[in-house]
Amino acid sequence: MAKKNVNPIVSVVEKFEKSIATVNELRTGIFAPIEKISGNSATYKLFKKNNKKRTIKTSWGSTIVKGNILTQIHRDLIDCIFTNSKEIKELDNGSIAIYFSTSEILDEYTKSKLNVTTRNTQWLKIKLDEIQTTAIEFQSANNVDFYSFSIISSFAYSSKHKSFGLVITPEYRKYFENQLSINYKNELSKLLKVNSALLRAIIRFFWTHSFKSTMTIENLLITLGFPVESKRSRQIAIKEIKDNKELLLEYGIEYIPKTKLFYCKAIHDNSISFISSLSKKSIKD
Repeated sequence: MAKKNVNPIVSVVEKFEKSIATVNELRTGIFAPIEKISGNSATYKLFKKNNKKRTIKTSWGSTIVKGNILTQIHRDLIDCIFTNSKEIKELDNGSIAIYFSTSEILDEYTKSKLNVTTRNTQWLKIKLDEIQTTAIEFQSANNVDFYSFSIISSFAYSSKHKSFGLVITPEYRKYFENQLSINYKNELSKLLKVNSALLRAIIRFFWTHSFKSTMTIENLLITLGFPVESKRSRQIAIKEIKDNKELLLEYGIEYIPKTKLFYCKAIHDNSISFISSLSKKSIKD
């Protein structure tokens, strides 16, 4: 199948304005396919034992997440901020500032949730703090690229811009501008209506593929960073996928229980586009 929309971008600010994430963020388990992590879970106990480090190895590279286990809630909020930003600009030190309305972000997030409890600015600040205090290392599968970064360096209310703002670190900016990125802003409201964190992660993952793709369910769970340490959690995840086959089909994703294989048609018309790396390197598709 022909490559999906890949748009040429001339500046890093424009890339941030017209993207929502890098494809590798959605392929290498940086944001676990869960709503939250239990302190009593085998995954969290192993995380603590490893000095609060978690390693996910995939076909696209190896990721180490340190400090916190980020989840799909963190991914959802970053998506909402990128989609509803008022202004994005480059600062003198190479950081990227993003200004937004907290009420608009919370409205975007909560309006699509069927059973979500009331969220407020304090809850949003807690989630942003968790993102800020998480460090990430990414090593590409071919061992050519290595990045070490935190996503956010600070966040606060800006009286000058009369809105809330966060600052993207220079290290994440470098990672972002050198990667193939994806824009699914037009599909975000629909995606947020999917109540399952696991299903949202699966949809995001298959959105990053330009061609038809196939993957086993076990490999997909590992790739997404699902807490496979628990046999029971893995069984629940497989059942959840089987029970939601029809929903996944709406996104061109077919799951065959008998073979335990996923097939993705990769058909998204013009609602999803890709933004090229600003470097001269080619990015594995």
